[in-house]
Amino acid sequence: MLAAAAAVVVVAGAAAASLLHSKTATFGSVRATITWRNARFFEAKDVRLRIARAGVAALDTRSFGLDRPQTIKARDLDADGEPEVLVDFYTGGAHCCFFSQIYRFEGSTYVSARHLWGDLGYVLRDLDGDGTLELQSADDRFAYVFTAYAASAFPIQIWESEVGRLVDVTRRYPALIRKDAARLWRDSLLRRKDRSFDDVRGILAAWAADEYLLGRSAQAWTTLRRLNRHGVLKGDAPWPHGSAYLRKLQKFLQTRGYVG
Repeated sequence: MLAAAAAVVVVAGAAAASLLHSKTATFGSVRATITWRNARFFEAKDVRLRIARAGVAALDTRSFGLDRPQTIKARDLDADGEPEVLVDFYTGGAHCCFFSQIYRFEGSTYVSARHLWGDLGYVLRDLDGDGTLELQSADDRFAYVFTAYAASAFPIQIWESEVGRLVDVTRRYPALIRKDAARLWRDSLLRRKDRSFDDVRGILAAWAADEYLLGRSAQAWTTLRRLNRHGVLKGDAPWPHGSAYLRKLQKFLQTRGYVG
């Protein structure tokens, strides 16, 4: 009896795993549907995307790996009257990764581009009220660079779609950058008061990035050097602390596009 019951459970589990999942997004006459079956862990199989225009098939593709779909959206990102289709995927793992496959109609078919978000994802917003949708996120490249993930922080990052690809337009939104910098500075003050977990290297790195975007790099370095003299830039190995931390931060901001 126990063996038979176990067999029933196994069969039921296999049947549940083979269920076809489906999500659909529409915009005007455009209808996009993503289907898949769950595989082990966070993987997927039989992933298929179909896009129809006025009921006529325009794209039918199975060119996907094992990553599991999360959401699908049909939105006019660049206010040109033609919706883009965004399919968001998750690769699985503790701190990575989300990415979007973005499909743009170009005359007779759809072309796609991929954008990696890391662990952070994004939200769609019209930040300046001009009808163009921005994708607001944060810079996941700061993860693990200056401290452990739990103590890392991520400066604001804003993207716009231009001819089917995403372009970093963060500098166009200084008010939002100032707000983000103020939030990070407050967080650093709170963390410094917490003697059980006072590692601020990750938070200050993200804060410095915001300050660079605002053209306040000189003021930021004055503050960071003062904090270093007071022993604030401390923390566990293998991440650098003190003056070594400052050297690494300076090089990191230079090579990641925060200068200029």
